[in-house]
Amino acid sequence: MKKTNQPAAPTPAAGQHILNPVTKQPIGNPALNAAAKKLRQENNPQNLNIVINELTRAIFLAPAKVEVPGEMPKPDANGRVQMPKDTRITFSLVKAADGRSFFPAFTNEEEMLKWKQNGPMQVMALRFDDYARMLQQNEKVAGFVVDPFGDNLRFESKMVASIKQQRDAAILRAKAGLRQTQIKPGDKITIVEPTVYPDALLNPLCELFAQQQGVAAAYLQIMLVNETDHYYLLVLDAPKDDKLFAAIAQAARPFMSSPENVAKKMNLNITTSETPLGQQGMRDSEPFYVRGKGRVDLDEEDE
Repeated sequence: MKKTNQPAAPTPAAGQHILNPVTKQPIGNPALNAAAKKLRQENNPQNLNIVINELTRAIFLAPAKVEVPGEMPKPDANGRVQMPKDTRITFSLVKAADGRSFFPAFTNEEEMLKWKQNGPMQVMALRFDDYARMLQQNEKVAGFVVDPFGDNLRFESKMVASIKQQRDAAILRAKAGLRQTQIKPGDKITIVEPTVYPDALLNPLCELFAQQQGVAAAYLQIMLVNETDHYYLLVLDAPKDDKLFAAIAQAARPFMSSPENVAKKMNLNITTSETPLGQQGMRDSEPFYVRGKGRVDLDEEDE
């Protein structure tokens, strides 16, 4: 691969970060290197998922040209340099055989030194989210490549955007207490109607669903796993959509984090009518939301 330079949009990480800011040790990613080796030996979805998980945790070394008006600021006690707002950062690119350009992401200094450059090299520490943001702002760059002169793992822009979207959605679901329950073979699943439908949860969800053409109906149930763990089960008569799930997480967060619900230790699980669990949750049940009608007052109907 050849090297070239292209101006990049400003990134949130500026300055020379050769040391890991947490461990204060030279940056290295042995877990990612091991996962990459395993993927080379056996390329399958499971090994790729392991690589992606390590990718989102890694800290990479990224060669860059940093132009600061005036004198370069001095590093603080942690070795970090706070750059002025008008600093110009130009990230190096590597060019593939097909002519497309990629941001390099080196897992350690040894890999970075395989790239012979003319003149002094300035280095920044970047994470996966930094590369995702840079790619979103640089349409001419095809993606980023991990250790281009070693493992040479390429992640193209569309894949990076998809990984970030799924990761962001998972973070939002976790913050809202929204998560998928891992049901194991042999688990006893019991689904019952709530005795009281929580308005503080359902009202914001109905407002959200009214703006979503793909949601035909929504159901809320109580799910018991092995008669010990209790969950809210939200079933959507809609296609699976990570963006919608993330929006649900945001809408549900005030209720899920409320003292009343935290005391009950009730997490919210979400599924769709396309799954066996969703079909079970819809069976012999009435939706609390119907497109075109809005909120259906089930408590009132029971009376």
